[in-house]
Amino acid sequence: MSWAAAVAGPLAGCTCLWQDLDGLHVEPPPAEAPQTSILWGWRGDAHLVRARLDGDDAYVAVHQAPPGAPGAAAGAALERTVPWALDDGRVAASAGRGPGLGAGGVGARYEQVIVGGTEAGPVTFVRPVRDA
Repeated sequence: MSWAAAVAGPLAGCTCLWQDLDGLHVEPPPAEAPQTSILWGWRGDAHLVRARLDGDDAYVAVHQAPPGAPGAAAGAALERTVPWALDDGRVAASAGRGPGLGAGGVGARYEQVIVGGTEAGPVTFVRPVRDA
């Protein structure tokens, strides 16, 4: 789909994580396609998005929990969550954009949600770690 369609559709209302030449971003999706290859988005625990960008085109995967089951993903048997260690350095920046640490912004802890069983194989989504 076009980037504009992705922003108006699956990415609407999401906080997104991506890195480009301006650094690490944790903020709503930009109106123009960012210069990055992958952008991850989340809206709460129930709506996860992965967008693979190629110019102004976005190849979008959405993972959404069924109604009435917040935080429980559809096909949960095919899903696994992999927390990132605090010091692994995958998401690190001295300054960033968007929400603060407590709201999943720069410096927050993230985890991967890996969903298998698709025709293309497993798809990885990223979101802030939910503290119990």
